[in-house]
Amino acid sequence: MAAPLWRRGVASGVDWTLAFFSFLIVGYPLGMIQTLGDAIGGITSDLIFLLTQIAGAGVIVGYFAYFFYTGHTLGMRALDIHVFSARTGRDPHLVRATVRGLVAFAFFIAAIDAYGLSRGGYAEELTSKQALWRTIALSVTGVALAGQLWKLVDPAGKTLWDRLTGLVVVEDVVPTSMPDRLWSPWGT
Repeated sequence: MAAPLWRRGVASGVDWTLAFFSFLIVGYPLGMIQTLGDAIGGITSDLIFLLTQIAGAGVIVGYFAYFFYTGHTLGMRALDIHVFSARTGRDPHLVRATVRGLVAFAFFIAAIDAYGLSRGGYAEELTSKQALWRTIALSVTGVALAGQLWKLVDPAGKTLWDRLTGLVVVEDVVPTSMPDRLWSPWGT
């Protein structure tokens, strides 16, 4: 049975909180490396900046790719839901899990930028480049939300992102034939 939208939402909230704190833990040393690069200057500074940005994004993408690959993110484990390949019925292949992690990261960045650019706090009006980026970020965020809400009208209870990546998210069920089985939401 497809996992209910509320469970997926709460699991996602847990996962994004964990991913964010992981990013913070890695972000401080990366920020120090960027500062060193700024002191060096030139093309080296630009290269260090690019590499640290990729490393920071890699933490978030890596979190989701690794845990999707295992069939459960930590949030999913806490809420008794499981992800697997719709075609094979097994845990997702690493490539498919990485693509899903990249999609999640892209939507997250768009949502953060849409919020930041729409909230204001600018001494002056937005530049034309910022206004364009805000429009793009709001559009991508709207697409992300619509893709999640697609689950409400889909006959199989899948989100649009489940359909595009070939994944299925279902509730874990503890068999009644195994009442003596020691079970917890963490899979132990």
